[in-house]
Amino acid sequence: MRNHRSALLPLLAALVISASLIPCYPAAGEADPPVPEETVIPVEQREYTFMKYGATGDAVRELQTRLTELGYYTGKIDGSYGNGTQTAVRLFQRYNALDVDGMAGNKTQSVLFSDAAVPAPEPAGPVDVLAGDLPLLVNNEHPVDEDFVPDDLVLLKDVFASSTVKIKYSKTQGVRTAAEALLEMLSAAQADGLKKWQISAGYRTWADQNSMLESKISSYRKKNTSWGRTKARNAALKTVATPGCSEHHLGLAFDVNVPGASSFAGTKQCKWLHEHCWEYGFIVRYPAGKEDITGFSAEAWHVRYVGTEHSLYMRDHDLCLEEYLALVSPAAADEETPEAGSGTEEDIQDTVMPDFSGDDLIIEEELLTEEDI
Repeated sequence: MRNHRSALLPLLAALVISASLIPCYPAAGEADPPVPEETVIPVEQREYTFMKYGATGDAVRELQTRLTELGYYTGKIDGSYGNGTQTAVRLFQRYNALDVDGMAGNKTQSVLFSDAAVPAPEPAGPVDVLAGDLPLLVNNEHPVDEDFVPDDLVLLKDVFASSTVKIKYSKTQGVRTAAEALLEMLSAAQADGLKKWQISAGYRTWADQNSMLESKISSYRKKNTSWGRTKARNAALKTVATPGCSEHHLGLAFDVNVPGASSFAGTKQCKWLHEHCWEYGFIVRYPAGKEDITGFSAEAWHVRYVGTEHSLYMRDHDLCLEEYLALVSPAAADEETPEAGSGTEEDIQDTVMPDFSGDDLIIEEELLTEEDI
């Protein structure tokens, strides 16, 4: 009897397994059971990894890939959030009506990875930077793209006689109208007895500006050996603009100083320039006392051509360019420049600013060169 029971056990087990495999159909008249749907989180509700300059990894690669698809990024997709990626993010934010800070948080990425993302405009070739009724604004909130080139560039050495003004670098360029106004202004200064002048900088490409920023970062790290790259970069950005955010990209800005002098501020030439540049269509672009508005340290040597129809009004009302544009045309300065270090958008979470109060900081005059922003 036990042997018969033992023989039946495998047969019973097989019947149970077979029964479990038979599909269960609903009875006549009954509806099919609902099929669970896959949960899809809307793009705008997703939580994205916050990224800024210095970030690395797969999330950065995805960011670079999407920016490339939209035409904002042309660099290597390497997972490193460097100057090129930051500039691409700034441009994307600008053309998609976002706060422009160069950092990729939830708001920026939710637009970036959506179907509503606005692609980069097609390159239009050289730009007439003097067209329009108002001066062009280039700063941290209003960058130009990597391929931006002003129209009608000339070599300054072809405008100035070698005996008139020293051109520090022979390949220095500027927009013709601005260069000719600069010649007229410095010729008037020489007629007033101030013979010695030097032009240290004019038009810069994106690559030029990137090289300058990297050089400044290296200088700070060499002088402050305990600093990491982020702290050195934040210090450098006080005097060197992020690539794409420098006025030198316009070909309308020039760095003026005295040959052989260690500093321009306090010289007779500096005093004359600050008193008379307005009469020739130039402004002192980064004046002392306006740092929280311009976003940069004061630069006595940096002048920008805007035309006398704007420069004289700005002089008479003590306005920097951001203030002037906000006054005469709010749309031209649609985003108020934040105070230095204040930042914008929810993207700014833990931006590290350098501590200038500690004695670990070494800033020598040579680091604050008169060829920066």
